[in-house]
Amino acid sequence: MQTPKTSTTTARPTSMGGECCTDQQCELGLRNNYFEGKRLTPDMFRIEQRYLLERRRLLNRAIHGWGVVYGYGVEHVPGGKLNVKPGVALDACGRELLQVGDLLLKFSDVIVINKDGHRVDPQQAYPPAGQADCTPGTTPEPSCWLLSVHYAEQDRDPVSVKDPCHCDRHEWDHICETTRYTLQEIPCAKCCDEFPCEFTCECGTGPCCEETTDAKKRDGVQKTPICQEMPFKRGGCRCLCDHLTKLQPGADCTEHLCEIKEPCGLVRVDLRNGVPLACVKLEQDDCTRWTFGTWIDACGPRRLVKRNDLLFDLIRGCDLTRICDIGWKDWHRRDAIPFKDFSLAFGKEGKGETEYVTNKFTVEFSRPVRLKTLQPDCFAITVMSVETEGGWWQVFRVPIVGLKMITKAGDPPNHVRGAKIVVDGAWVEDGLRGRRSVFLAGETTVEIEVRGDYIIDCNGQPVDANAVGLLAYPTGNGSPGGTFFSSFRVAAPEPDRPSSKESTDRH
Repeated sequence: MQTPKTSTTTARPTSMGGECCTDQQCELGLRNNYFEGKRLTPDMFRIEQRYLLERRRLLNRAIHGWGVVYGYGVEHVPGGKLNVKPGVALDACGRELLQVGDLLLKFSDVIVINKDGHRVDPQQAYPPAGQADCTPGTTPEPSCWLLSVHYAEQDRDPVSVKDPCHCDRHEWDHICETTRYTLQEIPCAKCCDEFPCEFTCECGTGPCCEETTDAKKRDGVQKTPICQEMPFKRGGCRCLCDHLTKLQPGADCTEHLCEIKEPCGLVRVDLRNGVPLACVKLEQDDCTRWTFGTWIDACGPRRLVKRNDLLFDLIRGCDLTRICDIGWKDWHRRDAIPFKDFSLAFGKEGKGETEYVTNKFTVEFSRPVRLKTLQPDCFAITVMSVETEGGWWQVFRVPIVGLKMITKAGDPPNHVRGAKIVVDGAWVEDGLRGRRSVFLAGETTVEIEVRGDYIIDCNGQPVDANAVGLLAYPTGNGSPGGTFFSSFRVAAPEPDRPSSKESTDRH
């Protein structure tokens, strides 16, 4: 659907004070009205078809947007070819780009366009390096090419029709809606660029943000507008409404079909409104002819249409990594953990040890996380005891000196599934188990933090680490990052009791 034209029809007042004939040409919504005796002509059916197509495409781009809906996988095939999988996409004009079945693409099957979107001859615009050299292994300077799918249509099934003058006229019985593919050279750094935010939010304005003039000057005193005191919802007269009000139907699509001659006839292709599928690299065969290389990035340049189920899953955070297990889950938010159990969680009794690998303070994640982001500062263990004078809580931070990583077979290199906390040996022997340990003074509170904002998963997102109520795991509130916070109380150590023999000897 092209940008609507401005109607020049003059409005005429009606008896009810309104106007009529404001759109006499009815360029936007003309459809058939059927009645007994109506004469159906080819023009009537063209009107019917145009109305249905334009309304459907309007809703597609207004509600769904444009991009890949699903499918359209791109794989390299030996011999310098690409295999494009079945898929569905919507272009910027709201047209459905449907491919059923696998499609094998050679370089000669694609349309090469320049930076301005015009078709060019690849042999002239991008001549292979060393055309006279047929030495195997000769390759051009590496560059990236954007593979896109475009809407196309082609006339099918020719028929001959006799007109009233008994002259033969050739027509086409059908129009085939199909697709074509283009390649456009782009900098490799652009392959993973984010699409800019189309939702532009500025300061909301409007009458609902101000009091009336009378209210401002009531009793001769200048009043403060209510909008400076009260919060506004996301919508109404604020940012969201202002953004949607500025959008215009049809302004996001400029349709232009270009005729291209192919062995099977002419095909009309819209080269301006393609949907990016992948970034690829080209290579030369043994005779310096362009072919597709093995390197493919089929996700970086894609713009995706978020289906309803996908949006729901995104709100739930199904794409995020969470904490799926903690070693102290049976202590989470509990009271009166025996001190003996707490002490054993830091390892067996020792003397002169440099560090202790804890056997209970472990954290595991639902997906692999990047090894270099999982560091000791991602964790914190705090012990709080009651001061004898005034009853203040005294805060002590356990010295975490390292981590022992937990791995899982099949995970990507330089990724791990979790870690065990490693603490300073002198603290365990003196601060935890020593004769002047703070734990001897009475019951203490232990707080453990896992800082999800610091930990990046295999998809490049911070771990969704927010605790949920009394649950120890899984964590998550549906947004990246956050801190997992766990607490429990530790009872004071029981006093050493003398054996029965020592008690008899004393008496």
